[in-house]
Amino acid sequence: MLFIAENIRALRKARNMTQEDVAEMLGVSAQSVSKWERGDTYPDITLLPSISNLFNVTSDELIGMDKINDRNKKEGVFASGHDYIRSGDIASAVNEYRTALKTFPNDEGIMSDLAMSLALTDDVENLKKSVELCERILLTGINEKVKHTTRAALCYIYMKNGEKDKATATAKTLPHFRECRETVLEQLESEAGIKETDTNIKFIAVGDADEQDAIEIDFAENMVPVCTEHNLLKKIKALRDETGASACREGLNRLPHIRIRDKTDLEPNKVRVRYYANYMIDDEYTDLGKATDDIISSLKKIIELRSV
Repeated sequence: MLFIAENIRALRKARNMTQEDVAEMLGVSAQSVSKWERGDTYPDITLLPSISNLFNVTSDELIGMDKINDRNKKEGVFASGHDYIRSGDIASAVNEYRTALKTFPNDEGIMSDLAMSLALTDDVENLKKSVELCERILLTGINEKVKHTTRAALCYIYMKNGEKDKATATAKTLPHFRECRETVLEQLESEAGIKETDTNIKFIAVGDADEQDAIEIDFAENMVPVCTEHNLLKKIKALRDETGASACREGLNRLPHIRIRDKTDLEPNKVRVRYYANYMIDDEYTDLGKATDDIISSLKKIIELRSV
């Protein structure tokens, strides 16, 4: 990525010049300068020396080589840090991020990765520092992607620190599965019709509780008939009849909705179960018997958690 657009705009404004002024001095149209500043097009390479001389900067400064070099350096930090974590060398990962933070003291990504690395150590003080870094990012950060990652990690960091209430409270601020990247991308790939698309927009807009609280059980095409053999639907109905529809904490029914779907994208003999709320499930099975047992066991656990 080049930084010509933002640099030309900043340099022009710093000198109180209009786009028309720049265009006239360079012998181009004001529309061309406007496109440069919006990033729609780049100046012809033969114009770079003239633009640099106009603003009294080097070509490297105009292109933003300092920012490019910084970005490459940071990418190297993340690559090294992640390699250390994968290999189990947490101490080296912590050192890598701490050193990088001296050069990039306000970089939220480095802070977030340092926090997670510190949380992987057995040092109590490191764990406290990890929490402090995460809370700082969530309070002052502006990068939404980093904040989402940090918020999810903080749930587990709180748990490791013995602060279950904080972990639970933080987890409740995470996006629901209907809003997560994987779910949205899957729905986009499915090329859903207008009606289903509107349903998704409505869910995100108003957070319909019935839509929000659902276990999704996906069967590969050849597995659907096997469902009857293991009495999955009968067992689910028995649990529903047993618990009724009485409300409990947070106004939720004791059992979430269960959606059983045919999924052609699943490999043969596969069952996928997903649910993200006050009890998490995210598994794939080749043994429907085990899948059935786990689903019923999970439903019973959800009932237990939601008991008044």
